[in-house]
Amino acid sequence: MDKQAATRPRLHRLAAAFALAWLSLAGRPAAAAADESEAPASEAAPANSNANNSNSSLRLSGFATLGLSHNDNATAGAISSFSQTRPVRQGWSANLDSVLGLQLEWQPLAQTSLLLQGVARAGEDMRPQLRIAALRQQLTNGLSARLGRLRSPLYFDSDIAEIGYANLSMRPALPLYGMVNSVASLDGGDLQYRHNLGDASLLLQAYAGGYDYPHRFHNLKPVQSADASLRGLRGFSISAHLPQAMLRFSRTEIDRYTLRSEQVTQLGTGLAQLGGALQQMARNPQLPAPLAAALAARVQALPGLSKPFDNRPIYTSLGADANWQQWRLLAELTHMDSRSDLVGRYRGYSLTLARSWGDFTPYLSVARQQRSGPKLDSSALAPLGLDPALDAGMSQLRAGLEQAQQFADLSTRSLSLGLRWDWRENMALKAQFDRVQTPDSHTPGALAVPALPFAPKLQLFSLTLDLVF
Repeated sequence: MDKQAATRPRLHRLAAAFALAWLSLAGRPAAAAADESEAPASEAAPANSNANNSNSSLRLSGFATLGLSHNDNATAGAISSFSQTRPVRQGWSANLDSVLGLQLEWQPLAQTSLLLQGVARAGEDMRPQLRIAALRQQLTNGLSARLGRLRSPLYFDSDIAEIGYANLSMRPALPLYGMVNSVASLDGGDLQYRHNLGDASLLLQAYAGGYDYPHRFHNLKPVQSADASLRGLRGFSISAHLPQAMLRFSRTEIDRYTLRSEQVTQLGTGLAQLGGALQQMARNPQLPAPLAAALAARVQALPGLSKPFDNRPIYTSLGADANWQQWRLLAELTHMDSRSDLVGRYRGYSLTLARSWGDFTPYLSVARQQRSGPKLDSSALAPLGLDPALDAGMSQLRAGLEQAQQFADLSTRSLSLGLRWDWRENMALKAQFDRVQTPDSHTPGALAVPALPFAPKLQLFSLTLDLVF
């Protein structure tokens, strides 16, 4: 079967999904956007589709992006998250941005509502995924609580990352959001308190919960999936809504981030066997005392290498969205401390400047994610010179850990130039050129890289149609 024949069923499934979205718009006037002052952005972006009866307790809405991207790099693919099944390889593909989302809200009581949101992405074979399933209760004037599955609160635009129409540009910056888009939701709950101050308002949010997702290792052939689990996630955010600007600060801590796969299990088994062999050698009475002590120290260091991707990350974000006449400025500073030497610490930023001429808005964006901090110390696996077979096994384990550390480095920068055309109410056409680059040919960054070394510069040209209904 040739490549075109293999991809044809996926394209047919994508076309059918968007045909359903367009049929839902037929014969219905464009609806006004929901009031963002009364709901989180992820809930407010789709327009109210129940135009004939605004008092109904059931409301159906949705969002969609139909997009195509061209990648000029044969050695690296573009992905929006590490849970994405199919990257945009060299040539044209709909896998990066194309998405269909449907949202149902039911309000059985004046102060109680239930929100459901499902999403299907082309990069994940249009498999439906539940993004929101939350019960919202208004407790007092200004104070509300939600329980269930919520949109991710990690970064400034995390909750609208998939809603193309709600984003000025085609997508949030890949160097920053490629790291956190995998955590698309939060299973838990939050408390929100809103306080109005004249023309401004202050929103305080406290949240807690966990999340599971499949993490794809695109460097393995065939591509392997690991079970990623976040537990003990908790954090807060403070948002200030001003007449011409919005500011948001958030901080999130995670007690346990674990990554389990067949490869991680094999590594743990190999290190356990190595530890047993070294311990047996250290007990040899004919071995000099200093060497025996050195072997015992290595045995103590090996368990720390057995689960190298486990960490306890802390995410911090400070973002702003400001308007002045026809100008718009979006900026975000981020910091992620994994508290793991293999994963590392990262500082990032993104900056977007745009100016509108009627329905047309050209924009320029720059973004960067840079690793800092110490790297994993694998000296416990250095050759001993006592047994050639043992040294060979240690060298193999050390090479595997060092390669894992290379693929864990997410350092990436990007430059984007785009044009948005709001050609119809609730619809926008966008064209964007991206230049995405990593520090060198051995640092995959936020790209899907099957092998090292690779060409560390990727150029994307993308076209999208975004709509809410």
